[in-house]
Amino acid sequence: MMIKKFLKITKISLFFISFYLFISCQSSSFIPGQKNIQINNLYIEYFKIADSYYKLQDYTSAAEYYKKAMNSKEIYWDAYYKLAKTYAASSNWDEALSMFVKLQERDPENSGLKASLAYLYSMKGDFIKAKEIYEELMQTEEVNEKYLENYIAILLQNESIYLENQSEVELKIETLKQFFPENKNIEIFNKKITEYTKVTD
Repeated sequence: MMIKKFLKITKISLFFISFYLFISCQSSSFIPGQKNIQINNLYIEYFKIADSYYKLQDYTSAAEYYKKAMNSKEIYWDAYYKLAKTYAASSNWDEALSMFVKLQERDPENSGLKASLAYLYSMKGDFIKAKEIYEELMQTEEVNEKYLENYIAILLQNESIYLENQSEVELKIETLKQFFPENKNIEIFNKKITEYTKVTD
């Protein structure tokens, strides 16, 4: 009788132990890798929130959430790049430039990163550095509308730069006219040249 009672109690105990293990296994804390998946999903959500703020031009909030997303190793560099773009969009030239320099060091042949650096250098007033980068870019892709526009704009920043590079400016404007005759900046460039030549005369 005692043995039967003991076996009955043991069966009940085993039932509860088995049931407890079954319930525990349904818990995310006991599923291998589940916690990491949840954390990564959280950082992806931060990234998406940051993108939404960026589209709304709320760059302060976008930067905040891109920084949070950077805590994930899997999307660190994606968030880093987006944060750099956010700083550029909000005219935070120093932060943007330092970040794009780091990105370009990781991917030296990336023409998009080089173009971004040239733009940032020009916005900081370092026209010599910006000019060098655009010249390097146009060695491999001479007929690129954006490169031509920005390069000409740098050479027309002031009268002295223009006079030093007058023949180069004329050559690049002719290239722009030839391949992109509808470009709206051609007229602006010509007006600027007229201003400088009038002052010189």
